[in-house]
Amino acid sequence: MSELQALVTKAETEFYPWVIENLTIDTPEQSKNASDMLAMGKAIFKSLEEARKTEKQPLIDQAKAVDDLYAPAKNRVEMAVGRLDDALITYHRKAKAEADALLKMQSEEQETKRLAAEAALIETMMANRAALEESKVTGEVFEAQPLPALPEPEAIIVEPVKQSIRGNMGTTQIKEVPEFTLIPGEEGNVPRNLCSPDMAKIKKWYAAGFHEIPGVLITMRSHTVSRFS
Repeated sequence: MSELQALVTKAETEFYPWVIENLTIDTPEQSKNASDMLAMGKAIFKSLEEARKTEKQPLIDQAKAVDDLYAPAKNRVEMAVGRLDDALITYHRKAKAEADALLKMQSEEQETKRLAAEAALIETMMANRAALEESKVTGEVFEAQPLPALPEPEAIIVEPVKQSIRGNMGTTQIKEVPEFTLIPGEEGNVPRNLCSPDMAKIKKWYAAGFHEIPGVLITMRSHTVSRFS
């Protein structure tokens, strides 16, 4: 008979019959008996707990040995994954910054051309008006200079930087999540409905569309989500 079976048998024969059948105490003698049974019950419970721990300990040791066996390989792969993760995020940020800068440059170039064309148009119109007024005085034939045409808007060609990177064996998405830091000394500026300040309420407030919160510094943290196919 195992230790568990022995303890269960002891509880079934010596403990349960006296407790389950009658739990009402009416006399001092019954209280003494109940005290004895309580002590017995606690002793059985303690013995069960000790037996459980004793029987479980080899499994815990075995599980720890398995963890220790896998740890070096996991740590090395995790380190490599971290390097790849950082490299992809850095590249994505750089590519996005370059695309944004190119878009801004092309937009500014178009705006410069438009303003120059408008200035040339106004200058020609003013010259024609002056020549017309002069012809009225001199009697010369007025010949208007042709008005320069305004440039047609040019298509801005900038390859958008995608949030996902598709390889031959898997796909990685670059995701950005907000991080919240209470600004030291400005905790009192946090809206009362988000206090004590309560970070959970702050996050819900942000998710609801309030992306500027007094007293809270909000920064975006990038992370990757990969799927191997």
